[in-house]
Amino acid sequence: MDADGEEQRIRVHKQQQVKRRPRQRKPRTPSVLLPNRDPLLHSSVLTPPVAVIHDDLRTPSDAPTYTHRPDLPDYLLPKINMQFNTTDEAFSFYNRYARHAGFGLRKGQNDGRRSYLYCSRQGRHKFGGHETERIRDKTTKRTGCLARLRLKLRNDGTCFIADVTYDHNHQLDLSAPMVVFLRSHKNFDPHEMQLVEQLKKSNAPHGSIMSFLASMHGGHHNLPHNSRDIHNRKEDNVWKATEHDLFRLLAFFHEMKSVNKNFFYEIKIDEIESISHIFRANASSRGAYEDFNDCVTFDTTYKTNKFRMPLGVFVGVNNHLQSTIFAIALLRDETIESFQWVFSTFLRCINGKHPICILTDQCPSMAEAIPTVLPDTLHKLRRWHVVKKYRDDLLAGR
Repeated sequence: MDADGEEQRIRVHKQQQVKRRPRQRKPRTPSVLLPNRDPLLHSSVLTPPVAVIHDDLRTPSDAPTYTHRPDLPDYLLPKINMQFNTTDEAFSFYNRYARHAGFGLRKGQNDGRRSYLYCSRQGRHKFGGHETERIRDKTTKRTGCLARLRLKLRNDGTCFIADVTYDHNHQLDLSAPMVVFLRSHKNFDPHEMQLVEQLKKSNAPHGSIMSFLASMHGGHHNLPHNSRDIHNRKEDNVWKATEHDLFRLLAFFHEMKSVNKNFFYEIKIDEIESISHIFRANASSRGAYEDFNDCVTFDTTYKTNKFRMPLGVFVGVNNHLQSTIFAIALLRDETIESFQWVFSTFLRCINGKHPICILTDQCPSMAEAIPTVLPDTLHKLRRWHVVKKYRDDLLAGR
């Protein structure tokens, strides 16, 4: 073998020896933030496995239960064999416990021997029709809660607790501002509601009423009702006030007629036995017409009342240039027949004494009805209506 080949072989061998040589690692620089590892404190020790308890391997329950808080006073808790004079007394006691526990109540069946008081979320809601016929996708509060109180009734009217279930399947509302929304915990004291009605009649703002009630109860959180309850109370009072308004109106007319026989009223009934027109005049108004009957103005307001009926008013002027109301009428419409009935009723009210002049607006139905009922009365248009309607034409000199 020549010298060049031998040198080449030696060079390759050295290169292979260099590649097989293990790499020398640089010493690790200790961290300035962490202390050096102490072999006595960080010795490798195998920790034995923790003993597994069989109950810990159970699957968590899908239906957790909730009950009252443990610090609830003992005198609030319902217990078996507790005695009550009446079922209402038992309901008040259980409802007080429910308020502190955070749930509502509702009364269950009572067969004369036993009576039940349930959590307000007892039972399940069932829609009577098909699901496709449901108008609103409204959720229900019923969760099938089993919390209840069973009362055993005696013949003398007293009762005692025969069974009680504390556990609920839903979370309890422990905050006082939330409990007030539960129906069984709302309390409408009649004297307090009468005060609220008086404040509303005095046009007191709703916010001022709520602040006044909160000051009476020591804060908003102590109120036995919320702001919406007061609003609903007002709507209920309005509905009750208008429920029998027709009967009250007739009773008022009969009372006024019994007090003063010169009080005049008349009501027209249509073919379906519904009131179409109402006319009334006080005795003082009829007496004023006897003295100031030279000129009468008649005008109708355009359905500004809640019944959407035009209100016609007969007005005159006394010797002090003051407006004097002679009569008023509620009309169903403003047709010729309606105005003929009003003017003829007005004539009967004033004993057939025609006014010298009557002023109206430009209503064509009035213009047709007045000559037929009041032929001896001069009909003129009111200047205010003429100027308002033809102001531009009058200023232009047309």
